[in-house]
Amino acid sequence: MSDTWAVSPAAADATFFRAAATIAGAGALTLLKTDTSVNTCGYKLIITAAATAAARTFTIVGTVVGQPKGTVTEVIAGPATNVLTTNYWVSITSISCDAAFASNISIGISGSLALPRCRIKSVYAVGAAAAGSVSVAMAVSGKVIVNLDTPASVAAVCWLQTGDIPVYAAVAQDFGVVTLTQVTKTTLICG
Repeated sequence: MSDTWAVSPAAADATFFRAAATIAGAGALTLLKTDTSVNTCGYKLIITAAATAAARTFTIVGTVVGQPKGTVTEVIAGPATNVLTTNYWVSITSISCDAAFASNISIGISGSLALPRCRIKSVYAVGAAAAGSVSVAMAVSGKVIVNLDTPASVAAVCWLQTGDIPVYAAVAQDFGVVTLTQVTKTTLICG
């Protein structure tokens, strides 16, 4: 990871890791990608089923935001329609299912970005038709460390620079979760 880097939160993508398809049998699923983002940022995974998959169990192995080293395993019950993981995943080693499933299952990412331990240096945002905001809150405590309100204007550009961001706006204790409300585009400069 370099000293200063930028990340733009991605929109939710239901087929980021796996396009909708049936599952032939128990075991590891073939994935389209293994990394969710850059610089140890991550997203929650979303598993979407065309029909209830509540009898199935999915096992996800990989690295998560805020984890110093090694892999984590999360086991989740299949969804009635869709289900989110608890963890924010940086990279995926494997996703497996306990048995075959005759209806389509897709695996993607939520639109909620998690930042690793870092200092937020700048925030750039383009507004939408309604007023909105960009906020970053600590994952464990919920304490909001950065909040940028955006005006109700599609062309409005908001820029929060280093001198405007409080010294305490460092994602220090665990990791920070970025929440976007009525924002067209956002880039965070971190280091």
